[in-house]
Amino acid sequence: MMEQEGESRLKQQVRALHSGNRSAILSALMEIRYDGSVAVLPELFELLLEQEDQQIAAEITNLLNDLKDQEAAGILAEAIDNPEYAPITAVLVAACWQNGLSYARYTDIFVRAAIRGDYATAIEAFTVIEEEAGDLEQEQRQRLAGMITHGMQEVDDQKKILLKELVRVITLY
Repeated sequence: MMEQEGESRLKQQVRALHSGNRSAILSALMEIRYDGSVAVLPELFELLLEQEDQQIAAEITNLLNDLKDQEAAGILAEAIDNPEYAPITAVLVAACWQNGLSYARYTDIFVRAAIRGDYATAIEAFTVIEEEAGDLEQEQRQRLAGMITHGMQEVDDQKKILLKELVRVITLY
């Protein structure tokens, strides 16, 4: 019974998010903030991708920044690795270090985001990786350092400096 209620509420929230009605969207975002399921996250990414309303975009961003359910980490990481979300990758990566969830299992994704993304995305990814560096195994550190070093061939000089520092941070521990 409870599961059906949850599914019904999720469907109502998704309908409201796609309604095009600003007040319904903002109301749904408020409800999701206090009583939402991580299952709604892909809908929020889609809405953020197409969002022109600054208040709605800010509400979605704040919601992502305040996530506390560890299950959300994997969903966010997958979205960051999805080229379809490239226009909002910096926002998604920033949410990861701001929400304080553990992303140690997803450091490869953040390394790729640092290499592929623009400079702002690279800085945000650097921050997430730096937060997780203490929890990485030695073998993982070496692999990530190798990925970064290899990726440096594809980036401009400014980003190369940032990536060299990232290698230093990863191998420091």
